[in-house]
Amino acid sequence: MDNYPVLFHVAEVIESKSNTYKYIGDGPDKTSDKLFTITVQIVNRVTKEYESYACKPFNMNIKQIPLVGEHVLIFKAYNQETTLTKTGIEWYYFSPYSIQSSINSNLLPGISYNTISEADAQKIKPGVNFESKSISPLQPYEGDLMIEGRWGNTLRFGSTTKNESGLINASWRGAASTVGDPIIILSNGQINKPNKQFVVENIQTDNASIYLTSTQEIPILLGDTNNKNPLKYFLPSETQFKKSQFIGVADRIILKAKTDAVIIDSPVGIVLNTTGVVKVGNDSANVGMVHSDVLKDILTKLIDQILTGVQVGDGFAPLGGFTDGGKKAQQARALLSKLDSSKYFITKETKWENNI
Repeated sequence: MDNYPVLFHVAEVIESKSNTYKYIGDGPDKTSDKLFTITVQIVNRVTKEYESYACKPFNMNIKQIPLVGEHVLIFKAYNQETTLTKTGIEWYYFSPYSIQSSINSNLLPGISYNTISEADAQKIKPGVNFESKSISPLQPYEGDLMIEGRWGNTLRFGSTTKNESGLINASWRGAASTVGDPIIILSNGQINKPNKQFVVENIQTDNASIYLTSTQEIPILLGDTNNKNPLKYFLPSETQFKKSQFIGVADRIILKAKTDAVIIDSPVGIVLNTTGVVKVGNDSANVGMVHSDVLKDILTKLIDQILTGVQVGDGFAPLGGFTDGGKKAQQARALLSKLDSSKYFITKETKWENNI
């Protein structure tokens, strides 16, 4: 190919072998030098010449392996056998182009075959396990960069935008003076619509999502989905907060440090906000934490009881008794049932027990 221009061809994917998705290091079927290789057939409906080639992906860092029946652009370039004195040539493919304007699949099978009926073309399977789904594309806004997977998993590099007639309004808000301020949204699993209608990320209904904001307000969360425990002290809430926020939402959230500490650092405060229970140590913790206000009340009553003094004689027991009959001590005893929390629990310290 030296001294010649690079030529591109339109090709139909006719085979995606099981080895396409496997790593085989040795032997006749090894894939180590031809990772993610597919077989394509050049579409030439004029000359009726249908040549097939094995093709490697153009980009090894960002790739989308095509389905059988999708179409790609291919070109020749050097391969791994090329040296200063030897030229090795390989075919390479770009990601499928958008024949059907579909996020999920862009199939147009059979048109690279010399003789095939329409009925047989429709019987061509896109792969071994692939099942087509109706996946909605994201509503684009001017200037956005979006990466969308086949299954409704998306990454938007967007910004605060003005509402525009005919477009679905963004679910994030910002003042007119903040239009163009950046936002990044990673979303996984959305509510799809039929007929390729656009959708917008929804932090309440998407399966899981992460928002990195700059000045945007995110209308949702504690005030709506957890209306028993909205923020009341650390205001404004996330719905009205106009500075940068890191928001992660899912049915379950797990943060795990493999070898070192988990650190949550804040100059203002840390809130554990739940209508359920909080357990420290492990999820079987069953020792209720002490209510400090109840403990303070118990200790106060005991101290007051001691200060009432003891009297001997005149109807008191030979060893004496409190002048008020021990009412404050009785009140302190009654408060013991309220001392342990029914919501916050810690794991029992067995080492401490063993030292008693």
